[in-house]
Amino acid sequence: MRRRTAVAAVMGCVVLAAASCAGPGRPAGTATADGKGVASTSASPAPSATATRTMEDVVAAAHERMTAAATGRNAPGPEGLLVAAESTGGALFVWESADGRFCHGATMEAGMTTVACFTRPGSPPVGREPRLVPLVRMMATGWNVVFGAEHETVESVTCDGVPVRVRDVGVMADGARSVHAVEFPDLTVGTVSVRVRRGSRVVTETLALETFAKKDAGRFASCGKPAS
Repeated sequence: MRRRTAVAAVMGCVVLAAASCAGPGRPAGTATADGKGVASTSASPAPSATATRTMEDVVAAAHERMTAAATGRNAPGPEGLLVAAESTGGALFVWESADGRFCHGATMEAGMTTVACFTRPGSPPVGREPRLVPLVRMMATGWNVVFGAEHETVESVTCDGVPVRVRDVGVMADGARSVHAVEFPDLTVGTVSVRVRRGSRVVTETLALETFAKKDAGRFASCGKPAS
C-alpha cells in the first residue's frame, strides 16, 4: 500500500499514453507542449457501505456513474462503455465517442470519477502496418495497461516468460483495432512480451508498461527490459 501511495502523484499524469503512436491526435488526458491537452474530471460521491457489495454490484454502479460523467462530445458511441478492468473497488472503462475518439475513464468506490478523451476525431488513427498501440497506463483497479492491436491478433502476453492474463476488451476503429488489457497488483515498470499472429506468421513484440521517468525504479516490480 505504501508503494501505491508513493506513486499516486505521478499516476495523476499518466492517464492516457498513446501519444507516441497516435500521430497528430493528442489525448485530452495528457499534457501537451501548448498546454491544451487536459482531462476532464468530475467528482462522484462514494456510495455508503451499508452492506457487502459484490463485484457485479460495484461494476453496475460504476457503469451508472460513468454514463452520467461521460456526456456531450465525450459520450460513448453506439458500442457503449467497455469494461477494461474491474474489482470490488471500482472499474476502468474504455469507449469510442460518436466521432471516433478513444476515451477512457475510471470510477472507484472510494474516490472520483475521471474521464479523458483524445481531442481530434478518429484518434488515434489506424496505422498502415501491423502494430501495438498503447492506449491507457494508469492506476485504477491495479496497474492497468490497455492497448490496441492493428492488422494482427494477440495470442498471449508474458512477463519474463510468465503468462499474464489478457482481457479481450472489444473492437474499435470500425473493426480495425482490437483492444486488450493487462493488469498488475501494483505499479510495474519495464516491458512485457506480446505474441501476435499476422496471417500465417507469429512474431513477438514488446509493450512498455509505463512512460514516466523512473527515479528509484528498483523499488517497483518490473518485467523485461526498462522502457525506453
